[in-house]
Amino acid sequence: MKSQPIALVTGATSGIGEATAYRLQARNYLVFAAGRNPTALDTLRSRGLQARDLDVTDENAVARLVEEIQTEHGGVDVLVNSAGYPLPCPLEQVTLSDLRKLFETNVVATLHLSQLVLPDMRSRGAGRIITIGSTGGRFTSPGVGAYHIVKYGVEAFSLALRAEVAQFGVRVVLIDPTGVRTRFVESQLEATHSYPDDDPYGEFKRRYAQTTRALTEMPGLMIGADTVARAVVRAIEAKNPKPRYIVGASGTASVLARALLTDRMWDRVMTRGLKA
Repeated sequence: MKSQPIALVTGATSGIGEATAYRLQARNYLVFAAGRNPTALDTLRSRGLQARDLDVTDENAVARLVEEIQTEHGGVDVLVNSAGYPLPCPLEQVTLSDLRKLFETNVVATLHLSQLVLPDMRSRGAGRIITIGSTGGRFTSPGVGAYHIVKYGVEAFSLALRAEVAQFGVRVVLIDPTGVRTRFVESQLEATHSYPDDDPYGEFKRRYAQTTRALTEMPGLMIGADTVARAVVRAIEAKNPKPRYIVGASGTASVLARALLTDRMWDRVMTRGLKA
C-alpha cells in the first residue's frame, strides 16, 4: 500500500507544469517534476519535489524514469503531460526539422509516456492521464500554423486514448487553456525582431507581433499558469471528469465563435489587422 500517491509532471520547470507540480505536492502527492532547466530543477528539488532532468523526446531516458518510479514507488498514479512549446512562423517558412521536433515533443512524447504508465494503471484499475492541450487545438489562426497542427494532434490523441482505456478504470482528460501568461510567453512578446527586406512575410510578421502584443494587454484575455494548474487538480480529483476542460473565459468565447462562424467569416476575423 502506497503511503502517498505518485504524480509525474513533465514540463515542470516553468509555467503550467511547475504550477501543477506545486499544487499536487500540496495535496500530499510525491511529485516527480521533470524538465530541462538546471536552475529551475534545483529550486524544485530544494522545495521537496523529486526533480529530474529529462528530455521527453529521449525515449530511453523516459523509460528509465518510469521504470525507476515503478520499481521504487509502485508506479505512476497521475501523469501530467505538460511539456511543449509554440512555434510562431508562417507555414511556408517552417523548417521541416523544426516541425518534426515540435511534433516529437508535443505529440509523440505524450503518447510514449502514456504507453509506459498505462500497463501499471490497467493492472490496478485506476489512474489519470492529464494532457495540456490548448484552445488552439479547436481552431486555427495565421502565423502559428505549426502550433495548431500539433495541438490538433494532442486533441485527437487524448480523446481517442480516453475511449480506449476507460474500460480499465483509467481516466484521460484534456485541458484546453486560452492564452497563458508565462515567463516564456512574456519573453517572446518583449523580443524585438528585424526582418530582411526580401522577406515576403516581413510586414505580416511585424503586424502579427503588434497585434499579438496588443491582444495580450487586453484585460481578461490571458490567464495565469496557476489558473490552469487548478483546473488540472480538479480533473484529477473529480470522480467522473469531463473528457476536456476549457480554461479561461476568452478561450470559451473563441471556441464558441468558431463553432458559429463560417470558414470565410473566421478567416476575416483572424486576418484583421494582419494585411498590408
